Amino acid sequence: MTSDSYILDYAPSAVQHLGVGLYKQLPQALAELITNAWDADATAVNLHIDYFAKKITVSDNGCGMSHAELNSNFLRVAKNRRLSQTNSKTPRGRLVTGKKGLGKLALFGIANRIQVTSVKNGLENSFEMNFMDIKNTDEDKQYHPKAIENDSVTSEENGTTIVIDELSLKNITKLSDLKRSLARRFNKYSASDFLVLLTDESGNVEKLDEDAFELSVIPDHLEFTFRFPEDFSDELQSNTALQNLKSQGIYGAVFTKFTPLSSANQGFSVLSRGKLASERSQSQFSDRANDYFYTYATGYFNVDVIDNDQRDDYISTDRQAILWNSNDSLERLRENLDKLMNVIQSKWRAARQNTKKKKQEQSLNENPDANEVLHSPDVTPKEIESINTVSELLEDDQTKISAAGKDRLISQIAQQTDTYKRNHSVYKKLIPTSFSVPSNIITKIQMLREEMVAAATDEADPNRFILTQGLLLRAMIDSTCSIVIIKNLDNLHNLGIVGQPVSTPKRVYDMPLKDKLFDSIEFLSEMNQLSGGQASQTLKSEIGSIGVIKKLDQLMHDSEQWPQFPDLKLMWDKLAPILALLFKYC
Repeated sequence: MTSDSYILDYAPSAVQHLGVGLYKQLPQALAELITNAWDADATAVNLHIDYFAKKITVSDNGCGMSHAELNSNFLRVAKNRRLSQTNSKTPRGRLVTGKKGLGKLALFGIANRIQVTSVKNGLENSFEMNFMDIKNTDEDKQYHPKAIENDSVTSEENGTTIVIDELSLKNITKLSDLKRSLARRFNKYSASDFLVLLTDESGNVEKLDEDAFELSVIPDHLEFTFRFPEDFSDELQSNTALQNLKSQGIYGAVFTKFTPLSSANQGFSVLSRGKLASERSQSQFSDRANDYFYTYATGYFNVDVIDNDQRDDYISTDRQAILWNSNDSLERLRENLDKLMNVIQSKWRAARQNTKKKKQEQSLNENPDANEVLHSPDVTPKEIESINTVSELLEDDQTKISAAGKDRLISQIAQQTDTYKRNHSVYKKLIPTSFSVPSNIITKIQMLREEMVAAATDEADPNRFILTQGLLLRAMIDSTCSIVIIKNLDNLHNLGIVGQPVSTPKRVYDMPLKDKLFDSIEFLSEMNQLSGGQASQTLKSEIGSIGVIKKLDQLMHDSEQWPQFPDLKLMWDKLAPILALLFKYC
C-alpha cells in the first residue's frame, strides 16, 4: 500500500448492511451530507440535482479534508469523531452532530458511484468509490477507492464536493418536496451562518434558511402554537417537571390545526444538536398517547442532553426512535416531557373552548334572526338556552356542515321562538306599538295578550288570523270592562252609569258587550280621563260608526260575514287607548 492510496477501512459487506440496508430514501442520505457540512464549519452548501442525468452534486465551503483526514475520518467507518475534538465542538464552536461514522454509507443506498473531492490549505485530494466493486471485494481484502487527485496544488478555497452518480432510485424526489423533507431533519439552517441552496438543471432554486425548519413542521390552517418554555411562565412557577426541562435547556413548539391532521403529519419529532434524532410519533413521550388531542397536534423538541454522552449512543442508527429505556435519566426525561404534553393538552382545550365561544358569539351576532331574538327585551332564558345549545353543537368538531348551513339552522331555531314570532307576526301590524299590558294587571288579561301574540305566528297572510285575533280582541274588551265595572260598581251606581239591577259580578258578566264598553267609557269620562265634556259621546259614536260591536258579534254568530284585517286594525287603533286607560282601574 502506498502513502497516496485510499482505503475503505471496513469489511466491504458492512456497506451493504449499514448503508444500503438502513438508508433507502434520498432525503435521509442527503441530510447526512448536509450535517457533515455543518460539522465541517461550512457556512454555505450547494446541492444540485440533474434530474435528466440522474446525478447529484453537493458542495460546501467547510474546512475541507487533507489526504490523511479523508482516510482517517471520511473513509473510516464507525469512527466517533467527537472523541477527537475538544468538548465535541468544531473550531467555530458548533456542537458536532456526527457520532456513529455511518452517514457516508447512506449514499450507497441511493447510488452506485460516489466521487469525493476535498480542498484543504491549497491541496486538492479526490477519489471515487463504486458500489459494485465494493460488493465484489473479498471479505479478507481491503477495498481501495480509485484515486483521482493526491495533494494537487490548487487555488480553490477550502471545501468538499461530493458527486453522487448512477442513482439507483426509480424516482428522484421533486425539489420542493426535497426541501420540505430536508428542512424538517435539521434546524440549524441560517441565511448568514449556514445557508443551503437546492438547484436543478432547469434553474429552479429552493432555499433552506432560518425559516425552513418550522415551515416544514407547521401545519396548514394553523390553530394554536405553544412554545416551550416561552409560553409557560405561569406553569413554570410551580411545575417541577417543567422546571427540570427548562434547566436542561430543552425547548420546542407544538402546533395544532383546526381540523385533524393526516396520520403522517401527527406527532412530535425530537432533535438533538439540531439534527433529527427521532421521527415524529404520537407516542413519542408516552405509550398511552391516544387522546384525540394528538390527532390535531404536531411539533418538535430539541433535546441536546440525549446526545451529550460522547461514548454511549441513545439514538437508533436509522434515527427513527430514542432509546428512552436505556437508563433512569432518560426515563425521567421522557416522563417530564409527557407531563409537559399534558399541560399543553389542558392549555389547548381551554384555548379551543374560548375560540369556539368567540366563534359562536360571532356567528350569533352575524345572524340577523338570532341576534334579534337574543337582544330582545322580551327574550326568555329558555329561548336563549335553546339557541345557544344549537350553536354549540354546530361548532363541535364532529359536525360536518358548511358555514351557510349552520347559519340557516340557527335562523330556523330563532324563528321558532315566541320572541321572533312576536316580532314577525300579524300582531305587530295589527296592534298599535304603544299598546302594552302592565305587569300588575290580573293574569287573565296578561294571558289574553300572550295568546294574541302566540296565535299570530306569521305576517305573510294577515287574514288567516281574523277569527283568532277578532275573538281574542272581543275577549280582551269583555274581560277588561267587566273587571273595571265589578271593581268600581258602587261608584258606578252613585254616578248613575249603571242601575241597581247590575249589582253582582254575575249580572255584570251577563251584560251585553256594547253596554259594558259604553259604561266603561262613561266611567272614564267621570274620572276625567277623557278630554272635553262631549268626549265620551264622540268616542261612542266613533266606535259605533266603525261597527266594533256589530262586526265582533258577526265573528261569533254570522257564518257568512266577518270583519277583514283592515276592520280589525281600525278597531284596535280606536280601542287600544281606551283599554290602556281602563287598565288603571282593573
